[in-house]
Amino acid sequence: MLKDGTLFVFTSTASQIFDVDHNTVLQEMPRLPGMYRTYPNTGGSVMLPLTKQNNYEAEVMICGGGEADSMTSLTDDSCGRLKPMSPKPQWEMTNMPGGGRTMVEGILLLDGTVLWMNGARVGCQGFGTASVPALDALIYDPWTDSWSTAGSSEIARMYHSVALMLLDGTILVAGSNPNEMPVLEEDVVRGDPVRAFPTEFRVERYIPSYLLGDKVETRPAYIDINNKVFVPGQTISPVRFEAPAGKPKKVKVLLYHGGFVTHGLHMGQVMVEMEHLDLKHVRGLQYEMNVKVPEIKLAPGPYVVYVVIDGVPGVGQFVSVRTA
Repeated sequence: MLKDGTLFVFTSTASQIFDVDHNTVLQEMPRLPGMYRTYPNTGGSVMLPLTKQNNYEAEVMICGGGEADSMTSLTDDSCGRLKPMSPKPQWEMTNMPGGGRTMVEGILLLDGTVLWMNGARVGCQGFGTASVPALDALIYDPWTDSWSTAGSSEIARMYHSVALMLLDGTILVAGSNPNEMPVLEEDVVRGDPVRAFPTEFRVERYIPSYLLGDKVETRPAYIDINNKVFVPGQTISPVRFEAPAGKPKKVKVLLYHGGFVTHGLHMGQVMVEMEHLDLKHVRGLQYEMNVKVPEIKLAPGPYVVYVVIDGVPGVGQFVSVRTA
């Protein structure tokens, strides 16, 4: 959903702005260069963080994809960035390190970067149709247009895998069932594409750099939000927290919706940086502030609020967003 309530809709290499209220296509976007990006050659998509700095203007990023509905399909390492509401939308291209991926997922991290993980380097979505799992986690910084590798797994995460932000700021990574019927580890047959990978029951937790080492000891604690109903344009008062590391140098308050994940496809993520007002010291480690919800269209429903102090997030708090 864009800030005016219209939808950005993407399929294959084509996209458009769609007005749901009037059942009308408002604008067709340029084609995204590269291979097919949706089922069965699914790439990953994410809307980059909405901030006051970028006037809450949506920018969509789409990575990966594949050539054909085939077990031997090549995969795409290219990514496109597009501002659909700009006067002349154009795709800006970049490339994932390490080669192409299909079924790759993008997850918005609380420091404003994007985590890209999971997927395969050959083949497509379906049962027994992908191989060469992509095991490295990649971090993309949208402000510097730069990539880095940040960890790897030994577990293949392909068809039916998921990655999702948890309340504590870490990422749940689970699933992978590239088989029509469950295949246990002892039943895997190497060289047989139908039984080459097991049905995966193990769950992993990815810990971003902002929570590594002694940073956990400095995360804001005892976060209390007096009003848990957020309406665009309104001020929420007060939001209280403790700052164990002393007086905060930089405070961010994020409104986060993790989106919807299915079959390795992740849609509808939203991260909005809200304006905080009147930060003041109460006593000891305690601080409080008012928070302004930006006056943009947001899909109603459950969201999570994260208070981030000097780059370290506290545990998220559930709130509800309403239209009025």
